[in-house]
Amino acid sequence: MTANDIEYRTQPQRGSIGTLIGISSEPLIEMVSSLGFDFVFIDLEHGGLSDSELVNHVIASRIPTLARLSESTELAVKRAADSGADALVCPHVRSAAMAAALIRWAHYPPAGERSVGLSRNTLLGYGLASALQRTDRPSVIAQIEDSEGITDIKAICETPGLASVFVGPYDLSASLGIPGRLSEDSFVSAARQVAIAAHAARILAGIFAPSCEAWATFIEYGFDYVVLRSDSLFLAEAATTGLKVAREHWASGIAQQVR
Repeated sequence: MTANDIEYRTQPQRGSIGTLIGISSEPLIEMVSSLGFDFVFIDLEHGGLSDSELVNHVIASRIPTLARLSESTELAVKRAADSGADALVCPHVRSAAMAAALIRWAHYPPAGERSVGLSRNTLLGYGLASALQRTDRPSVIAQIEDSEGITDIKAICETPGLASVFVGPYDLSASLGIPGRLSEDSFVSAARQVAIAAHAARILAGIFAPSCEAWATFIEYGFDYVVLRSDSLFLAEAATTGLKVAREHWASGIAQQVR
């Protein structure tokens, strides 16, 4: 790497633990990225961040950034790739043909068809020559969250250039007709199929886990890395726990005074 390069940090890896960032705050992502997570998962699809805010959040993060796109379109891929994000998580990948298109849009020629611009990943043009040599960056991750994606999972995983597959459990369970019921046999079977197909193709399989207990179960299914909860869920859990303890202390103190 030279002074003219944007450094791409390889993630996810087997055993990696990240968390989802949906709150639009650069100081927040800087803080969360200092806590020991292996990566942050910046959510442009459901979170409060816009595509135009992504670049500042990528810069603020001290660890690798996985950007979940607002949609799996060429424009969304281009804008996220131009931000310098380390990996692009592309939602609702339903076929190998769709996965192949996303990889073409994300990678510069001759590996793909990515448009070239004076963007952050090229240091506004200063590092353009170096950027054009990184034809395998950013990594592309196909999010599997539809029954059609399960049907074509083997071919999706075998798509040349695909780095990983990632399961969105709530959308996948909804697509299977059992929204939120992650212990149902049909969901478990589909999740296991994703992990098996990924490993057969020699790529990794990741998943979102709403709790540590869910992650322990998903490990048994064969998943390699996890997006554990989110900024908002961790905040809500800590706030409610702290409030409960504070009220218990107050009640205990009042009871002692009465005595």
